[in-house]
Amino acid sequence: MKKRITFVIGTRPELIKVSKVANYLKSQNRFNVSLISSQQQVKLLKQNMSNEDKIDLFLNIKSKKSDQDFISKLLICLDIEFKKNPSEYIFVQGDTSTAFASCLYGFLNKIPVIHLESGLRTFDNQSPWPEEFYRQSIAKMADIHLSPTEISKLNLINEGIKKEKIFIVGNPGIDNFVDNLIKIRSKKLENDKTILITMHRRESLYGDLQKFCINLKKFIKKNKEIRFLWPIHTNPKVVNIVKDNFTDLKHKNIKFLKPLRYLDFIDLLQQSSFVITDSGGVQEEAAYLGKPILIARDKTERVEIINLNLGKIIFADGRKLEQAFNYFIRNPLKKNKINRWKKIQGLGKSSLKINKILDTILLN
Repeated sequence: MKKRITFVIGTRPELIKVSKVANYLKSQNRFNVSLISSQQQVKLLKQNMSNEDKIDLFLNIKSKKSDQDFISKLLICLDIEFKKNPSEYIFVQGDTSTAFASCLYGFLNKIPVIHLESGLRTFDNQSPWPEEFYRQSIAKMADIHLSPTEISKLNLINEGIKKEKIFIVGNPGIDNFVDNLIKIRSKKLENDKTILITMHRRESLYGDLQKFCINLKKFIKKNKEIRFLWPIHTNPKVVNIVKDNFTDLKHKNIKFLKPLRYLDFIDLLQQSSFVITDSGGVQEEAAYLGKPILIARDKTERVEIINLNLGKIIFADGRKLEQAFNYFIRNPLKKNKINRWKKIQGLGKSSLKINKILDTILLN
């Protein structure tokens, strides 16, 4: 009988990063593969599903009043599901509440957990919060660690994870990204002075997003020739803070957009000349395209982006925005550094590598 691998995802980035891995496994027909959604970001998730992204089950979690409420309900739902449909392995991605709760369930029930994107670290539980804690906790419970880079592997080894349980695989999210780039490659750049903004991290809601908006407004007023595009996150707190801060803006060179479908977002990313973001995934994608990244966080776990000089920390409140922007105006990104990042990320072949690894270690 074929072993079952159950992927548990909740957010759009999780779907983007596991879809090709899951589809490869299904096509090889060596495992029974199922994909479960916790509905952590149900609207964004369904908005961005393609015909290939078949989710077998949406768990019945109707309200998410808090992290602890969501995690406790997810644990109960997973218990019901796995008692009906036992699985030999649970596959989780990243640092979300869904990944943490699913890994915890696997640990408590002695179901081996495969963790994709293992070993990224800021070593600060408050940045990003609570994701850094989730990620470190998952590492203590997981059985197979699929790490993107040498640095992430070293982090795990330093935390006591055995080398033979760690596999460097790159980033399968970039596989998906590259596939989608092909679909929009024929489109021309619309404006060579466009800055794309994305902000969603929860720790920024406790004062930093308010300060970020103030610093951004100052920067916008100084740079009237630049077009700023900001797809606003669905979080009502983000929407309200941004709305309150930009009602009095006299200059009309900033445009706020509704959440975009993934393909539309990639198109916009490709057209932009700079990116301001607090998103880990957007950092990865922008670096792949060679777009200078102004990282609106106090720390980033994608340290290679900093080491390769593809991005600069401007802090969650944006206080270094102008300084970082001027740096990249004077110092364009170097092609060999961009190519190095592409190689680190797996050159669009990470999903295939992961499947070969899983075949080797799970079928023997």
